[in-house]
This record gives sequence, structure tokens and C-alpha cells, in this order.
Amino acid sequence: MKRLLRSGLIVLPALLATDVRSQPRPPRTVSAPVVTAPAPSTPDGFSPGLKTDPTTVLAEPETPKPAYLARVSPAPFGVPIMRITNDPGLPTTPVRGTWGTDARHVYSKQQPWNADETLISIENRGASGSPTPLILDGVTYRPKYAPCPNYKLWDYRWHPSRAHAHEQINVDQSGTELMWYDVEACRKTRSWSLPITADYGIGSGEGNPSNDGRFVLIAGTTQIYVVDMDPKPPFAAYPNHRIGPALDVSNCGLPSCKIDWAGMSASGKYAVVSLPGEDNLRVFDVDPVTLALSPHAMPASSFRCHGTPAAGYLYSLGHADVAVNPFDDNEDVIVGQDECHLIGQTRGGTVISHVMMARLRDGRITALTDPSNEAYAHHISMRSIDRPGWAYVDYFQEDGKRFSDEVVAVKLDGSKAVQRFAHKHSVFDQCYRCESHPAPSPDGRRILFASNWAEHCGSGCGSTADIKDYLIDARAPLPHGAPDVPGGRRRGSR
Repeated sequence: MKRLLRSGLIVLPALLATDVRSQPRPPRTVSAPVVTAPAPSTPDGFSPGLKTDPTTVLAEPETPKPAYLARVSPAPFGVPIMRITNDPGLPTTPVRGTWGTDARHVYSKQQPWNADETLISIENRGASGSPTPLILDGVTYRPKYAPCPNYKLWDYRWHPSRAHAHEQINVDQSGTELMWYDVEACRKTRSWSLPITADYGIGSGEGNPSNDGRFVLIAGTTQIYVVDMDPKPPFAAYPNHRIGPALDVSNCGLPSCKIDWAGMSASGKYAVVSLPGEDNLRVFDVDPVTLALSPHAMPASSFRCHGTPAAGYLYSLGHADVAVNPFDDNEDVIVGQDECHLIGQTRGGTVISHVMMARLRDGRITALTDPSNEAYAHHISMRSIDRPGWAYVDYFQEDGKRFSDEVVAVKLDGSKAVQRFAHKHSVFDQCYRCESHPAPSPDGRRILFASNWAEHCGSGCGSTADIKDYLIDARAPLPHGAPDVPGGRRRGSR
């Protein structure tokens, strides 16, 4: 399944005017709800009541649309859900503005939470929507900040490091400037003039920097190159600009060589380019000294449906995201929906499922789910970088099949273990923004998904044109009244 539209912002000049800001920003404070009763917890802070049986078909009940900021726990999962964007036309109090008909996060591969999980960035678009983007408080989920007046934001990502928790990595609309920008202090902290104009920002809206926030891949129309945004010894530190030479990838050996998206691997060791058609993926080595790129040759025995091993081609994966796999010595991997269209068939001893993982080093594929009576997987996100080892997946609605219309997490160890969180209730035929695009918080215990709540909703359905963000909260409360500061606990996930 191909994406219908790019996932970046539409930023109107008026939204960047000096009168957009609701008020001067006060000193940063963090508040947290208090848990007043002891509660059990799993070792990684999840509620112990999560459904983890991957074999059961769970019928989707008729569930009315939740009210704004009302905590509900729909059957059959019982996991709390909260709508965190309000009805169209209502004020975005305490920020000056109005809620739009399309108020949701950007995309499954673009992390809505900042690194310490105290802020959430969403878009506030559609009829009457302003300002956009809008930053919410990561605890109360109420609007907190409008855009800074001098921020030329276009295709942005939160910096993944807590040392830069208030900064975003952004490429401006002209494609000529890469920057780090502090959204609380409203100031640019780092800047690079790009030698080749970026074609739609950071990897065409779907790429991400390496997990440490050091390396980013920039893609032009035919060329790719790496920027080291935070050089370490023996290289001179920023403001030294360390930008690698460009590599032309227009001669790819396939009928279409247009870059669909491009991004760094989680470790920064590789670059990944996705080509259109059937999400054909190529892997490139990054020279650690020169930052030069070259195709990463795969073993001839590794399986792919298009391209050649010498050119670095992998198994074709749709809506795919990258990560390191803690169950395989932190190897770089990519996980996505099967795009070789071989569901249920066996290749190299692997029964192909709807959710597949490919190792970047050698192209080895692993099925992460069982294809037996499995609904069609849609989007994959591995933005839970503080909880490595899990991919978050949403599924198409196929009543009577496992995982129909669900948001789940699947384990990267090949065990086919899952956590099942919620149904999405969204009708998205011919409506890209109605697709749910689940995106987990860095610690993986909260998940945002978009929905118009117009499916399996009984008499309490929403309008198909009113798209809102819903937050799944799978955290277990801490005992004895201890506050659970978002992102404050870093636990093992194995």
C-alpha cells in the first residue's frame, strides 16, 4: 500500500506572524498526576492487564466517540484512551487559536513526543484550525505553545536526545537550510547551509536522524548525502560543518529510480533509500571518516523481489521504519509491511507474514507475525527508541481476522509475541489524513493514533471529516502516590 500524500506540514505565512504566539513563555515546569493507590506493574512499566495472546480474534465492539480529555477504557482491551484534540471551532485555550477539523500528529515515523516526553507536537489544520503546528503539554495534553514567530519550520523532527529535549531538527521550505531550533526559547541553536537543495526536507518527510541525533541523510531529487550535525573527536566539534560528498542514485537498475523517501539507519552506520513502485529498499554504507556513501553489497543468498544484491537491495517493505534490534547484538534493521506480496509462502525457510523485518547488514528476513488469518498490516513505527525491540503496527479492518483494526506492538526477536492495545474506529478510504499512523512515545508506553471515529461506533459516531488524535495510555500507575513523570523511567524491555 502506497502513501497517498506527503506527511509534512502546510505552513501558512500568517501562522508564522508575530501575533500568533499566545503569550511569552514562562519558565519551564513539569507537573504530573499523582497515583493514590498501589498498582502492579510489569518490569518495563506497562499495565499487567495488556492482552498478549496473538492467536485470538477480538471482535470490535460498537464504541461511541470519546469526549475531549475524557479517559475511557473500551472493551475488549480495557486500556485507557483519551481524545487529546478538541471539537472544531472551539478555542485552543490557553493558547490563542481555534481547533480545526484536522487536528492530529503528522505520521507514524515522525515522533510526536520530545525526548523527555514533556511536550507533544501535533498539527491543527482544516476548517478554522489555527495555529499549526500546536505543541501540547505532555502531562495534561492541553495546548501549551504556538509556533515561534521566527521559526521557518517545514519538515521537522524532535531531537532524540534528552540533552536537546526542547530542540527540533528542521529543514526549511526552500530546502537550503538545516537547523536545530529550541521551541521553548524560540531561538536557532545550530544551522547548516545545504550544498544540494533538499527535496522535501528530511528524507522526503519519512526519514529520521540516527537515534543519537548526530547524523541525518539529506536527499535531493537524484542525490543523497550525510550531515554530521554533532561531530565528535577526532573531528572538530560544531560549529565545524561536516558534510559528506553527494552520491547520485538515479541509475538504480529499476524502471523508476525516483527517491520516495530516504533516511539514516538507527545507528548511523547505514543510509536507506526507498524507491517507488513496491517500496524497493536500498542500503548504503557510510564511510565514518569521509561520510562518503556507497552501495552496501548483500550476500547473493539473501532474498529480495527486485534489484540486485550488489546494489544493496533488500526485501521490499512498505511504510517501514528503522531501529536497532537488542535481540541481535543491536544490528540495524528495518520493519515494514510485506511488499513482495508473498504472504504465506516460504522463502529461505521463512514463512512470509504481513509484518516483516530485514537486517541491513546482510538482508536476512524475519517474520514478526503469523500470517494465518492475519489482517493486512498498515503502518509501522519504531519511534520508541528508549524501548528497543518492539515495532508498533496498525491493521486494516477485516472483521473476523486477527488484529483487525487494531494497534499492536510486535517483538523483534521472531517469537511473534505481541501487545494489543486498542481498536482505531477510523474510516480512511480515499482519506489519507484519516489513516491512523500510530506513533509510540519514546518509552513506548503511550501511543498516538488518528481517527475520525466513524467505524464500529454505534449511535456515537464522529463525522468522517473530523479527524482527531487519540492517546493510548498503557502505563501502570506507580505505587504509593509516586508521580509518573513522562519518560522519567528508563526500563529494560526484554
